[in-house]
Amino acid sequence: MDVKMTVEINDESMKIVGQVDDNGNAKTFERAFKLSNKRANKLEGDSLDYHVLANATKAIKNVRGMVCEIGTRRGGSLKVIVDALLENQDYSRNVVCIDPYGNIDYPIGETEPRNSLKLDYTNDMRNEALTAIYDYMQGKPVNVVFMCLEDSEFFKRYGDGVPFYSEHKIVEDTYALVFFDGPHNMEALEEELVFFQARAARDSVWIFDDLELYPHNKIEEILFQKGWKLLEKTERKASYQLVG
Repeated sequence: MDVKMTVEINDESMKIVGQVDDNGNAKTFERAFKLSNKRANKLEGDSLDYHVLANATKAIKNVRGMVCEIGTRRGGSLKVIVDALLENQDYSRNVVCIDPYGNIDYPIGETEPRNSLKLDYTNDMRNEALTAIYDYMQGKPVNVVFMCLEDSEFFKRYGDGVPFYSEHKIVEDTYALVFFDGPHNMEALEEELVFFQARAARDSVWIFDDLELYPHNKIEEILFQKGWKLLEKTERKASYQLVG
């Protein structure tokens, strides 16, 4: 699969135009993002097909381990996860969110001619998002912990587990669900797969976002070889469950 993209940015928006050639089957897609940061106290998403994420979250009710979201942005997908846990009466689940913000270069995907750019993931966005997230979490029986880190930095520091505190301390080293919505390039995704595969509970579920931004078919091949089966798939998202 060959993926080529161009990126157009102005003061308020960004548009990605891509061409995908999958063994002679060519198609074009467009993605538009608002870049305004005047949206405090709102949990907003920038993607589609969130029902895939909700259904995947409900599939882990009897699976041991924590939930991990890589790429929190404004908290829209986190709200979907929390709402699905609550609807499923999957209470007291520990959720760790990983996102560095800081207006650092973002690996947007397998792009040509450049593979990274600056978006609006500033520290102001972080402050607005966390204010909205923790306000929303008030009184809800789900324990959300945010870590301002890149995924690679998280792997270096929490390979032996993540500590959580509620009445007492526990250290969880197993993952029931992982939402991959951080770097959308093969090098980063393959590093993520190695880390979480070694720490995945049986019947755990993984969800991948923005499938069109990288050759997801290669990731899918790895998953099938490692004992994962497809649960649900759209043009934007796909979920898998570990059965082998």
